[in-house]
Amino acid sequence: MKTWSLIFSSLLAVGVSAASAATRPLDLQHVFGTELVPNKALIGAEWHHLGKAKMGRVGASAEVIETQIQTHLQALDKKDGAHFWMAVDLVSGDEYLVELPKDMAGGLRSLATKSGWDMGFEGTAPSFDEESAEKGWSNGTDGRTRRTDNTSFPNRALGQINGGLLSGCSGTLVGRRHVLTAAHCLYDFGDQAWTINMRFRPGREGSCNTAACQPYGAHTGTWFFTPVKWRTTGNFAYDYGMIVLQDTPGLETGWLGYAALASETLRDYCDASPAGFYFGRCMNRGYPACGFPEAPLECRLNNAWQNWAYQDGTNSCEIGSFYGEADDGWHAAFSTNCDISRGHSGSAIYTDRYNNAAHAVFGIVSTQKCSTCTANDDFPNGIRRITPEVLDMISYFKAEKP
Repeated sequence: MKTWSLIFSSLLAVGVSAASAATRPLDLQHVFGTELVPNKALIGAEWHHLGKAKMGRVGASAEVIETQIQTHLQALDKKDGAHFWMAVDLVSGDEYLVELPKDMAGGLRSLATKSGWDMGFEGTAPSFDEESAEKGWSNGTDGRTRRTDNTSFPNRALGQINGGLLSGCSGTLVGRRHVLTAAHCLYDFGDQAWTINMRFRPGREGSCNTAACQPYGAHTGTWFFTPVKWRTTGNFAYDYGMIVLQDTPGLETGWLGYAALASETLRDYCDASPAGFYFGRCMNRGYPACGFPEAPLECRLNNAWQNWAYQDGTNSCEIGSFYGEADDGWHAAFSTNCDISRGHSGSAIYTDRYNNAAHAVFGIVSTQKCSTCTANDDFPNGIRRITPEVLDMISYFKAEKP
């Protein structure tokens, strides 16, 4: 593997200024404590400054940034030896290419697991158990119900990103200020621009701007992170990302754990057994955009229910098939049968039975092959699976931006 000095030499050889790249040391002893890291240990990721990001209609052209990215990747020639992520500082508008060697990322992930980062936290907020509202059927097969128990854990750690009749996404707190979501919710590959004016509202219940609808507030993002290959290809195998918030709502709401599981183990958690004596329990809760034909009937007929959470009360999110290939060699995605529509993008497929009782995210809602599906479309929704490369992203950016 190249040393950092050789990397800088390669950059200079193709005309890239060394000042455009900086190593950001991460003190593992400071992050994880002396019990896990008894001796001083540092890892360093390279942050290559690419210029000003295109935020909405404002900023550098996508072609300029694309040229910068390709220049760095060709100069480093380390596509198999490192993770590459895009990072956007939402305060300054600066865009970076972040490079972390995979061996360092694997070591960091191992420390994060030993520290229990993947197990979640219930938070300090009190819980209020409430019944769900009247069912809203769509196209005769929609089993989702509008939910009013959004101040109970883990529901209060699930939230909406922006949101409107024809827009919006969902996301999940996986740290005190870290929101896991879909990359396409952060960067529009078609428009080649980053999302602007982002607000994350955990446990949202309606459209008002008071605590009645936003019991845990509306939180501004300070950083976006996605795989570089989502930025350059738009391939849904890379449709995962993270938001770092300015505030720390997770201390109150709590956050979910997360796990990368082998295919058969994942089926054990999510599927009913053929013999019927064991039932998996995987769920999805998201914030549908009520202006689309596949939205729940209730909110299509009455837009007052826009910005409420809906969850399939009929189907556990069982798995149809695994498909696609991630850079880590795992299948990148799986299909599921639970009812989902636009606006659910970025929300979690999760269980409340991980290691018997913990809440853990197994996947991120990404795609749908049909909107108003037929009876023959048993598994119409595509989920970006949590795989080791996703764990590496979560571990690094939680450590870098605690």
